[in-house]
Amino acid sequence: MKAVMLSILPFILLSSQAFAQEPVTKTASGADVAVEWFFPAWLGTAPYAPVFEVRDTENKYGRYARQTKTITIKDLIKFHGHFCGGLVESAASLRVAFELLFPDKVIDRTNLRIVSNNSACGGDVAAYLTGARARFNTHVIDNSLTESEFNVQQVSTRKTVHVKLNPAVYPQEVKAQMKKIESGTFESKDIDLFQELQWAYAKRMVSSPLAESFISKELKDYKWPEGSCKDLGKRTMIIKMCRRRNCVLFFKHDT
Repeated sequence: MKAVMLSILPFILLSSQAFAQEPVTKTASGADVAVEWFFPAWLGTAPYAPVFEVRDTENKYGRYARQTKTITIKDLIKFHGHFCGGLVESAASLRVAFELLFPDKVIDRTNLRIVSNNSACGGDVAAYLTGARARFNTHVIDNSLTESEFNVQQVSTRKTVHVKLNPAVYPQEVKAQMKKIESGTFESKDIDLFQELQWAYAKRMVSSPLAESFISKELKDYKWPEGSCKDLGKRTMIIKMCRRRNCVLFFKHDT
């Protein structure tokens, strides 16, 4: 008996180690957070990494979809092109804003418009998470805002939320390294250092409640600004809303 136990002990140890080290590949809702070369393991398991449940329509003229989609930082990285501090910062900023606009946690992307800075990171995150589009003037560019600062409006109610990063949160070393690179006088190792600093900043942010890093408030009687693009036409959808047995069919404009 002792000989048998000794012979199977290595297999037991190997199995238990494999089980303990099994990587997280899905969120509770089934969204993909598996590790890839552009997506570190810690970002998939960070306690406050923003996750978004969104509702869209079934088709161009469709009803509201009964099911929602889950959007993670990994999805945003694929859209934006790379993982950076600005991407995480902007996603976290909008997660805080959506908490005020959608208490039920489900974000209606047919019912949003947004004002953002023209930064690549903030602008991409704004467009992807809200469904707003500059060509329909539902995504307006205002360069008086900072990179992760947004005015987000729920179109049906006109409720508008302003959110921005608490300036005390942004690391001075990241800012200094960014200025060095943008000055044109730098070495290749400076780019590597900048990435390390940004990733460390992002990791700290998603390790604490996001509301601690941002300042948010409702804007009363907010006047929607003029669009950034010339008038290219309005987007029109037909949405069928059903409550109990009563259905209402209507055209919905984004403006």
